Amino acid sequence: MALQFNVVERMNPQTKEKKWYASTKLTGKRALKDLSKDLAGVSSLSAGDVQNVISNLINELPKWLMEGDSVKLDGFGTFRLSFSSDGAATKDEITANSITDIYVIFKPDDEIKALVKKTKVNPAE
Repeated sequence: MALQFNVVERMNPQTKEKKWYASTKLTGKRALKDLSKDLAGVSSLSAGDVQNVISNLINELPKWLMEGDSVKLDGFGTFRLSFSSDGAATKDEITANSITDIYVIFKPDDEIKALVKKTKVNPAE
């Protein structure tokens, strides 16, 4: 099955010009229970075992990131934290209070990127 897209009109916030763009149409959601069943079907683990491992990863991942580690899942990608900060005229003016937003960055591995590039797309029905 191919990835579907809708066509939507959007305004460029800088030029105020409107143009038409392709926009991804999501066709559903996969919850932890669904992922666990699918992964159990291609492994020797039960759905409960898979769900337990994924749940533990989800619980531990933020801790590792907050300790300053990047977390690489071989064949999938790397997670790391980054942040935005206010600028200052001098180095000494930068403090922890200068940080305005902390966010998670995910960089997919080359294998995932290559697979995603092969995705076929079709207009939504």
